Amino acid sequence: MAELVKGSIVQMKYGGEAKVLDVFGAGGQGTVYKVSYRGKEYALKWYHNGVFGEKAKDFYKNLENNIDKGAPDDSFLWPLDITKVTDETFGYIMNIRPHGYHELTEFFVGSKNQKQVRFKSFHAIADAAINIVQAFRALHNSGYSYQDINNGNFFINPDNGDVLICDNDNVSPYGTNLGILGKQRYMAPEIVLMKNDPDKYSDRFSLAVILFRLLFVNHPLEGRYSTPPCMTKQLERKYYGEEPIFIYDPEDSRNRPVPGTDKNLKLFWSVYPEHIRALFTRAFSKDALLNPNRRPIEKDWLNVFMQFKAEIVSCPHCGKETFVTGIGTNKCIECNQVLKVQNGIQFNSMTLPLYRGVKIMLWHADSAFDDLNTQIANVVANPMNPEMLGLQNVSNLTWNAILPDGTRKTLAPGKVAPIKTGITLNCTSNPDDKGEIV
Repeated sequence: MAELVKGSIVQMKYGGEAKVLDVFGAGGQGTVYKVSYRGKEYALKWYHNGVFGEKAKDFYKNLENNIDKGAPDDSFLWPLDITKVTDETFGYIMNIRPHGYHELTEFFVGSKNQKQVRFKSFHAIADAAINIVQAFRALHNSGYSYQDINNGNFFINPDNGDVLICDNDNVSPYGTNLGILGKQRYMAPEIVLMKNDPDKYSDRFSLAVILFRLLFVNHPLEGRYSTPPCMTKQLERKYYGEEPIFIYDPEDSRNRPVPGTDKNLKLFWSVYPEHIRALFTRAFSKDALLNPNRRPIEKDWLNVFMQFKAEIVSCPHCGKETFVTGIGTNKCIECNQVLKVQNGIQFNSMTLPLYRGVKIMLWHADSAFDDLNTQIANVVANPMNPEMLGLQNVSNLTWNAILPDGTRKTLAPGKVAPIKTGITLNCTSNPDDKGEIV
């Protein structure tokens, strides 16, 4: 029973049986089937005989442990149950991916049967990035490393940025490796050179590659220097392990984007805010490439993309999405019209523009609350004078406000404070969190 057919019955370790209904697809490790189990439909990943060699028992035990502990985040299509070993192989079941999700690869390139998938909005891109980072933050905080992050792991809803992560059978506790190294082009340099086993630091390299491709489509290490006419194993080792060079390395221009293949890259690199470009430049600096513990951690990425979300607005001239990234003159990326930002609010970790439509989140004021979803303020226009903006308290707390002359006032939920330079607002339950209007 190495391969299953429609109608095959598979015994589950924790009781019951799964009946094969159809085939979803096959890969290097095994085949994924649609099965019926306990009155519901699931996906069953059934491994090819001998795929794990001497590691089969360890792999089985690791899957059992992961099932017992449960998923660290709802984004993971996590193993739910495991089969009994049959004819020297086994499999596990997981939830089926819903309709409306596309593999990340489909966002890079189209095919005869599938047009290139595009995000509905910049908000959806930002949310996809945040959801990916938050999932791996939860994974790492739970004591796991993924060990094989690549483009085939992610399914994304282009309308809202919701993310599902598959192939979680390689996930292992820190210090455990079951022989999985990863996929070329996504493996960290130290893994390519076989200096280390995969861990959370190599995960962070792979995560940065995924995020770069999510925003810019192209690969961060593939430019004029590293795309020879014929790639060999020796050259892969050189370009991805021994001498990786970021295509926008500020100190080394040898690997700039290849003309003719860089349309998306050049466009989006010039469009996205500077703080995003700066973190990618840091993530792929020679220091971070060669020193795993110097790589940005998940919270660094969350700060950047949460700030980015607050900078996405609708242009009042053309109605399309654009960015306001700082106080002063901003230009719409679509119609090139001027959008003037008079003020910003400066928190401990970031300064956000105060422009009509901007939403202030609890994370912006204090990420220590570990809350990405709670909104605390809106930038609103005075109905009598649309040019006059205010900051509306949409939290459930009464804020303390300190005026420039030292006068103290309170701002109840629903009330609006004028946006004037020098006003300081305490808008969380932490008295050290101050947002100063600048």
